[in-house]
Amino acid sequence: MLDDHGSARGPGSSLPGALLPTIRCQYEGLPLRPIAPLGLLRPGRLLRERFRQRFSPAPTPGAASVYQVGDWVRIKDADTVRATLDQDNRLHGLWFTDGQWPFCEGVYQVDHVTRLMMDDHYRMRRVSRTVSLAGVTCAGPDGDQGCGLACALLFRDDWLEPAAAPQRPGRPDAPAATIRSLAEIQATLDAHGTLDGVPFHPAMADYAGTRHTEPIAVEHHALPGWIRPSGEQWYLFDSLRCNGEPVEGGCDRRCALLWHKSWLNLDDANTPAAPEPTAADAAA
Repeated sequence: MLDDHGSARGPGSSLPGALLPTIRCQYEGLPLRPIAPLGLLRPGRLLRERFRQRFSPAPTPGAASVYQVGDWVRIKDADTVRATLDQDNRLHGLWFTDGQWPFCEGVYQVDHVTRLMMDDHYRMRRVSRTVSLAGVTCAGPDGDQGCGLACALLFRDDWLEPAAAPQRPGRPDAPAATIRSLAEIQATLDAHGTLDGVPFHPAMADYAGTRHTEPIAVEHHALPGWIRPSGEQWYLFDSLRCNGEPVEGGCDRRCALLWHKSWLNLDDANTPAAPEPTAADAAA
């Protein structure tokens, strides 16, 4: 049976030890190919942060939000939000991004309370009085914006106000996919528990054999010139997000988990059609 987020949950499973990669974050192994010289910046940052972590304790979590998971909130209108921001569109250091403005005045459910997270440079940061909202990502209201990874957008309490739950019709005909068994997934992984350099995160094991609606094909947007996508097709589900394991102290960033096509049984409607043969193909 599908829950309110379009997920069918089964009994939890433990990941076999051979599959446990020694990684904090699945996004440290994105399916991207660095091109020298600037492409080496990202691996360099990873090495620097791993070295720093050995000698620096993890920061303590920031102050909790006044809102709790499951609460319904309204994002305040643009003028009210803008009045809280400094000249760089930030409040206490947190940026109200260009992608957040279209969500203003919408009503959404609190998905997670953010108190500690890994930033874009792989450093852990304290965050206070902040939440992420279900379905509110960098993809925008129409799903065609952002970086292609449906990053959860973060909202300070100051930008929100309580709201009543809206009446929203379900989508019984929504496309879906079933996550394959752990044995099938293990057969695709290398000795490090990765495929195309991307680890099968330990937290993903609990979803083996479950069914989820609306798989989204990952299409990287606005990549710098020194990084290129590599490997085959990847998918994500807005309802399946990282729970912060095994980061010391946890991570509340709520990144969407990446699922390789070979880890899924996709409905026919989700599978891209094969390209039509060309005259050149016929001649060959």
